[in-house]
Amino acid sequence: MRRAALVVATLLLVCATFLFAQQELLERKTYPPERRISDLEREVYDLKRELAGLQMPPVPENLPLCGKPIPLQYDDIRERFEREYYQFLENRGLLTVLVKRQTKFQGIISEELQRAGLPQDLMYVALTESYLNPRSVSKANAGGAWQFIKETGKREGLAVTDTVDERFSVKRSTRSALAYLKKLHEEFGDWFLVMAAYNCGENRVREAIAQQNTRDFFDMHLPEETDRYIYRVAALKEILGNPKKYGLVFDRREYYRPFAVTEYVLEFHRDVHTSTLAQAMDLPYKNFRELNLHLRKYTLPKGTYYVYVPVDRRETFNKRIQAVPGVGIQKEDGNKKQ
Repeated sequence: MRRAALVVATLLLVCATFLFAQQELLERKTYPPERRISDLEREVYDLKRELAGLQMPPVPENLPLCGKPIPLQYDDIRERFEREYYQFLENRGLLTVLVKRQTKFQGIISEELQRAGLPQDLMYVALTESYLNPRSVSKANAGGAWQFIKETGKREGLAVTDTVDERFSVKRSTRSALAYLKKLHEEFGDWFLVMAAYNCGENRVREAIAQQNTRDFFDMHLPEETDRYIYRVAALKEILGNPKKYGLVFDRREYYRPFAVTEYVLEFHRDVHTSTLAQAMDLPYKNFRELNLHLRKYTLPKGTYYVYVPVDRRETFNKRIQAVPGVGIQKEDGNKKQ
């Protein structure tokens, strides 16, 4: 009896699907020619994207990272790279998010790299560390887009307290991360060793150089996580740096909005609840917190703080924050207020 009911239900579903498809086809015939052409172009576009996702492209012949080629002509190196490369390509959902998220923070990071005189490829270190998620916290309690542990963050000049934790500020953590990478390069003189040291610590790399009689990353025996790390950075550079090649092209409206903010330095002469700042920006509290992840407490004690305000809320914030008792604007994007 149950089997017969299941057969009947399946037949009804098939019939309903067929009728729905026929009805949609009839409705389409009544569309103006321009709309039918537009619908067909969209379907072709979607099919091309699906087809690109089913094809596994070959490993690139040339793959430079920070101006230095990865020697993929050697079987063992090619195998280690392919492991990371194809794993990423199998996760098109993740790659889709990363392509869109890269446009969100690319402006900030690229500007800081240019200011520091460092290779633009170092942006892929942050993508490898956290997938550019500023809220990311690892099992080892490394935090932020650049995944600083507390001790390293403090050593590199970040404020890390219960009230303010600058590891979660994309702007401040990027500056500190690049300063750290620059110091590592001054010591090791090789960007592959720099990235390895960023992952496993400079002492581990120093020991490897001293004990293994080599300064060539590809000849070193390092922790597997570090070994994979360099290839993951390279794989993300190849894929995200060539989105069209991998079928990762989207409508302009689908990309995430760039992180465009004005930085204010505020002087609090009394304790201030952060909801007051959200209201001054005319933002829901959730949106305010996503812009100001470095503020870790609901109530900020008397002192000096910086906050990020969306550029399109700047005038609103200027008017409202000046009406809040005990709060003054000290600086606005580096311009001192009189």
